[in-house]
Amino acid sequence: MENKKKYSYAGEGVFRASILTLIILVIYSIVTTVLPASMKVTSVFYIVITLVSVLYGSIFAAKKAGEKGWLMGIMVAATYMLILYLVKVFGGGSAAIGMREIVRTSLALGIGTLSGMLGINL
Repeated sequence: MENKKKYSYAGEGVFRASILTLIILVIYSIVTTVLPASMKVTSVFYIVITLVSVLYGSIFAAKKAGEKGWLMGIMVAATYMLILYLVKVFGGGSAAIGMREIVRTSLALGIGTLSGMLGINL
């Protein structure tokens, strides 16, 4: 029973990461209505948002769980990236997984793992 509770913190970390993403995207949308941004800047910004959100969610989940931070980080990152993929597909985007998605997911998993370990030690 105790393990189930600890792993539920990963779900809460994903939720918090998703909320952070939504807040940052709303702010970015407002800014880009006033100031135009190129596709290159927008693409880099989306990667940065993803990594910052995974960082925050993983640290939160690992800190709450108190152990196995690397596993919490991987769980948060993998679930977060799966949700992003599903939103993209159901939002009318292509279901194809290209090099950009592979790199983005690899970075998210790496950041999740490291920030989960960091969260344990904070």
